[in-house]
Amino acid sequence: MIDVNQIMFDMIRKSNTVETSNVMEIEEVVDTGLEKTEDNIQKIAIEYLEEKGYSRSVQNMDMAKQHIMESSEFSDTVRVRRRREIVEDTLSEAEPEELDKLMNVCLLDNLMKVSEKLDSLASSRVEYAVEIVDEIVLDKEKGSNSLMEFVSLQTLLNRYAAQGFHVKSFLTRETGNSGKLMMAGFASTKKQTVIVFERVLNS
Repeated sequence: MIDVNQIMFDMIRKSNTVETSNVMEIEEVVDTGLEKTEDNIQKIAIEYLEEKGYSRSVQNMDMAKQHIMESSEFSDTVRVRRRREIVEDTLSEAEPEELDKLMNVCLLDNLMKVSEKLDSLASSRVEYAVEIVDEIVLDKEKGSNSLMEFVSLQTLLNRYAAQGFHVKSFLTRETGNSGKLMMAGFASTKKQTVIVFERVLNS
């Protein structure tokens, strides 16, 4: 059986449109189980200062011990007050009608974001660049003793990416060698790759 409410919970959380959790900070008394002696109070005071990130100055130690003594006033063991965060899921108690309304809010919010994005794209200017590559090669195919300038596909793509371009399309085509005949009597052809780059210019 499909849990529709759970699906709605997950979709609302993923949208980040509404706050679905509430963080509360509470103070609680933690019983360390240690006998209330001077040494144990000293030990817990040091741990308390380290947990808070405070220095072990004489003043801080005295304040920490006083804090622990007050927390342990009515106990035979050492106790210390600590703050703890509790995260409450605000959707867990939501009624189906409330979930429907929240879903509509999330939908409207997403539609507004899409509309803003389309408006931004509509007002943007686009620039294109074209590169024609006779042969696509990879870095590992570079000849170790070659003195010729070597431009691999990776180098080409990274060069344009550094300028804010991204690849718009690839097109492969065959071209002849200006009608010249080879010895066998056939015109030679070679494959070329046309790469179209695109970038959005700031308005």
